[in-house]
Amino acid sequence: MSPFAQPASGGADRPAGDAGHPADAGDAGNIEYRVAHLHDRLAAEELAELGVRAEVRAGSVVVTGTVPSAECRETLLRTVHEELAGLAVHTDVQVAETASPDHAEDLP
Repeated sequence: MSPFAQPASGGADRPAGDAGHPADAGDAGNIEYRVAHLHDRLAAEELAELGVRAEVRAGSVVVTGTVPSAECRETLLRTVHEELAGLAVHTDVQVAETASPDHAEDLP
């Protein structure tokens, strides 16, 4: 068989990774694709947040990081839930403390 020959199943018309089955939300490749798309949205949209990580661990997605405000955290969580709807998602996103100190630091 030639290295350029197409399989008899006609796989040339299907997207990569599709073996004739509908996309399944639990499929590892589909999850990775959705996480990559989430990273793109976080970097490109109004949030422009690069300090957040989303990783696939044991079939669920873990989102961690720090954002500058509670509003940014809410926007981030809304985007995560839109992009990863139907998946198990665990979030640990902290709001950075940006207020000035209310007292002087005592150094020994």
